[in-house]
Amino acid sequence: MSIQLVVFALDDEEYGIDVSAVNGILRAKKFKIQTLPGTDEAVEGMINLRGNINYIFNLRTKFNLMEKGISEESKFIMLNVNGSTTGCIVDEVTDIVKLDDNAVQPAPDFINTCNSNYITGIGKQEDRMIIILDPEKIFAVEFNTIQDNAAN
Repeated sequence: MSIQLVVFALDDEEYGIDVSAVNGILRAKKFKIQTLPGTDEAVEGMINLRGNINYIFNLRTKFNLMEKGISEESKFIMLNVNGSTTGCIVDEVTDIVKLDDNAVQPAPDFINTCNSNYITGIGKQEDRMIIILDPEKIFAVEFNTIQDNAAN
């Protein structure tokens, strides 16, 4: 078995998401993000993509990284999660890699006991280490908040 990942950067760290969950990669500068008042701070807002409203999440905020504006390299990785297409802002998409199972180490137990159960493993490729994220879990709390607000 193997896993294929879309690899992206936030600061100098590399993260990966299973390519099967990725709906597309968009240049962030091409879209205007409409903010959503009263939502979690990791919810950047929403965009209109081909006539559909898609929520955009900020991974920098989620991971408590220093705030950084959207640059020419910034991308939205659009993910098929929770029955809809949702995007997350990344500094840049750096690669698509295929890793064999022996190159993926499960996330340590101490990570999964925190609120960070969205880290599924660590991929190793030569000198690189790639933090593998679960797209279904990464914004589950924020997505539920949006759904609750929409229902009220």
